[in-house]
Amino acid sequence: MPTSVVKYDSVAVLTSKEDLSRDSIDQFRNAASRCIDEGYFNLVVDFSVVNSIDSVGLETLLDLQDQCEERLGCVRLCALDETVQKILEITRLNRRFEAFPDLDSAVRSYI
Repeated sequence: MPTSVVKYDSVAVLTSKEDLSRDSIDQFRNAASRCIDEGYFNLVVDFSVVNSIDSVGLETLLDLQDQCEERLGCVRLCALDETVQKILEITRLNRRFEAFPDLDSAVRSYI
C-alpha cells in the first residue's frame, strides 16, 4: 500500500511510500478522504520517505488543508527532506503549512 494511515486519538498520520506526484497521488488522496470522512480533521503528512512533490502533490495538500480548515482542523507536515523543503519555500507554501522535524513532535503539537 503506497500510503499508510495511523490514528492517534484525534490525529491521523498519512505516510506516503512514494513521492507525491501525478503518478501516485490518487492513493494518497483516497486515504486522506477516508480520514476526513471518519472525522479526522487534524492530519499529519509524514514526508520521511518522500523525496519529491510536484504541482499535483502541492495542489492536493492545499485542497486537503482547505477541507480540514473548513472543519476547524489543519494539516501539518513532518520529516521534510531538503528538496521538499526548498519546493515549499519557492512556492511560499511554507507559510501555509506548519512543519516539524519529526513525526512525534508533529503529533504532539495537536495536544
